[in-house]
Amino acid sequence: MSRNQRFIYELGSSYALLGLNMVTMFVLTPALVRNLGKESYGIWLVLFGITNFFNLSSFGFGQTFIIELIKKQDKLKEVNKLVNTFLFSMFLFGLGTFPIFLLIQFFLLGPIIKISSELLPEASKSFWLIYLVFFLNFISQLPFNILFARHKLSLRNGLEMFRIASIFLASIYVLKTGGGLLQLSSVTLLGTIVYTIALFVVSKYQMVYDLHYSHFSNKQFRRFLKPSFHFFLMGLAQQIIVHSYSILVSSLQNASLVVMYSVALRIPDTSMRLIFKFSDVKVPKITSLYHKRDWFGLWLLHNRLLWLTLGLAAIGALGLVFFGPWIIDLWMGKDFGLNYFLLVVFTINMFALCVIHIPSVFLQSMGIHERSSIISMIGAPISIVAAWYFSKLYGLEGIAVALCGIQLLVQILIIPEFYSLVKNGLKEKNININPFLIR
Repeated sequence: MSRNQRFIYELGSSYALLGLNMVTMFVLTPALVRNLGKESYGIWLVLFGITNFFNLSSFGFGQTFIIELIKKQDKLKEVNKLVNTFLFSMFLFGLGTFPIFLLIQFFLLGPIIKISSELLPEASKSFWLIYLVFFLNFISQLPFNILFARHKLSLRNGLEMFRIASIFLASIYVLKTGGGLLQLSSVTLLGTIVYTIALFVVSKYQMVYDLHYSHFSNKQFRRFLKPSFHFFLMGLAQQIIVHSYSILVSSLQNASLVVMYSVALRIPDTSMRLIFKFSDVKVPKITSLYHKRDWFGLWLLHNRLLWLTLGLAAIGALGLVFFGPWIIDLWMGKDFGLNYFLLVVFTINMFALCVIHIPSVFLQSMGIHERSSIISMIGAPISIVAAWYFSKLYGLEGIAVALCGIQLLVQILIIPEFYSLVKNGLKEKNININPFLIR
């Protein structure tokens, strides 16, 4: 298969995955709101929001693992060292989250998250199952990343689609039979168990490696630490700035408003991820070009992706501003009560982040992220303080403006590093930067 054919095939599978996500979201979200009620569905979002923070315990090892595996995938000894060091590190890091989970479960779940007393017992039981879902997903980063490094993105997407479809069908059945949070958590856990097993089995067919603790390398672990630490800081900052809204809204306002915020965010966020796919599938190529110090190739690829993204983001943003309310009315029903101001804020944020994502994904794929991590970490506590302050003045809208504004500011401060590196690299070859050069 040629490179262009593979790109089209992988991009097509990525869009098929995202399309399935959109269809299931379109059907399942209003069903969850109708059958569970806004508060219960808000609790569901909050519980997953909490466990998303546990993913930070990987300390950025996943990104470093992918970069190293792409470079060393043809050396069996190095592959075994990388695979086992990564897997056993993930297992230990995952176990390290258990005391934090217990602390939240027994002491913080009720007081911090505003949950009605009658819903608290079911929320507490569901939290156990959702934590197990997190742990399985955490460990399955190994086969997940192996398939990506081996250019088997379409295969990985196929497995993900199977999981989404099976959990979706099981969730619909649960709702039809009058089930609640606990039953939804159970079917999610069952689908994740099957998915995790399938990932490990398929990855063994795509890459030769042995799983044994004897291959664990302390030296490799230490090599992971420095670059991974900065990936960790970036992940922590992103989790706080981008994905902490469910916890912030539920604690600063109430759990039922998480649904209103989430619905207004969901379509711009999905549109953004659709556009991201064009650049994200190029991560292995970016890493390879940088490894060869092919600055001209990097710049050509950057230009192609940037102009394509700019056009798509502009069309998407205009479509959401004019037709977004109609789409959400069709989706959630006219009685849901859309907050149009939130939709506009998230749409503007979507457009800006789509464009900025191009240089950002290049920096991360090149493993140049120390400065980015520092700037991101400075922005993270500022976003929390800003969300708290503006929520007192403007309520839900204030939280949205604060989080989106800080997120955008952080990204704007990060991207000049990429252009400075490319400019210097091209200057050594007497090539001028031309943003319109896309051949």
